[in-house]
Amino acid sequence: MCRNRTGLKIRERERERERESKQDGRGDWLPYVARTTKPHLGNRGRLLGRGNREIADRVNQTRKGNFCFRMGYDVERFVGYVNEGLLCSVCRCVCEDAVMSPCEHVFCRACISAWLSQHATCPEDRTHLTHTQLRPLYRYMRNDLMRLQIRCVFHVHGCDVISSLESLHTHEAECDYSLLTCSNTGCEVQVCRRDLEAHLSVCEFGSRLCLGTDKDTHTCVTELRTELQLLRAECVCKVEELRCEMESRLDSQRRHMVQRENLLKNEVEELKGQLSCVMSDVCVLLAAERSRRQELEKAELEKAELLELLKEGQRQLTPTHQTTPTPGEGPRKTGPRSLTLDCIKRKSKEVTVI
Repeated sequence: MCRNRTGLKIRERERERERESKQDGRGDWLPYVARTTKPHLGNRGRLLGRGNREIADRVNQTRKGNFCFRMGYDVERFVGYVNEGLLCSVCRCVCEDAVMSPCEHVFCRACISAWLSQHATCPEDRTHLTHTQLRPLYRYMRNDLMRLQIRCVFHVHGCDVISSLESLHTHEAECDYSLLTCSNTGCEVQVCRRDLEAHLSVCEFGSRLCLGTDKDTHTCVTELRTELQLLRAECVCKVEELRCEMESRLDSQRRHMVQRENLLKNEVEELKGQLSCVMSDVCVLLAAERSRRQELEKAELEKAELLELLKEGQRQLTPTHQTTPTPGEGPRKTGPRSLTLDCIKRKSKEVTVI
């Protein structure tokens, strides 16, 4: 019970501090962010939450080009101290287009959008989080973020300007060291804004005045006609090459089709021969089956005749079986059994066995 009361008192003190800092409009709001962070070593030696190992892996993949969303501003570009609470919990850079979750964790809008497309939890404390729950930063947090001093993104090309984060985009849009692509058609060279005029004056893809010694004899129409003829000759050569290539492909395909057709014809002939053999075998089997059926029918008829003879013999011998001969009355008459056996022996010579 004592431990529970102590924990409740600590939480009440923390809530009072948070309310005081929010009412003042400024103050140290880092302790709340740090309190919800689970420490482990992450990007550039900073402390990240243990659950952010997966986030760190995604950040590394993002830097390798596997993801297309933009990350925040690199901490190394900033001059002076950067508050830990201004770092994105996903990419661990200073937030760009910052948003905040209900649990007061700060993210780049692009980073948290990419995270929420696959998860529905906060990357820091794994509480439920959706796109609709994201909200802008507090005013004092946004002011602290905009007052940070940052180097120009083109400082690697020689720009030494250090401006506030609020005016960074305005400067970069007009920076003399920003890279621009040559405006001449066919030229893909990228030069700094300050060197663009010098490049255009010597660019081989640009147009310039003819100031040479042959100025009087130069005719633009003649030069253009000559260039047109050269291009036409190149086009004719390419067309001829394509025609030869297509003809060779057609010939090879034609030969292949002829070979394939011959193979198919041979296979068809073989199948026809096999089919004729099968049909002849079927005819032989049908004839044999027909003859066996006829023999079977004949045997059935003979069997029926034998049964009729047996029945008739039994009917004829029944009266003689009832009268018994007396001694001395002459020769003994034949019994029904001997008569039946004689009929069977006489008829068995005509039976055909299958």
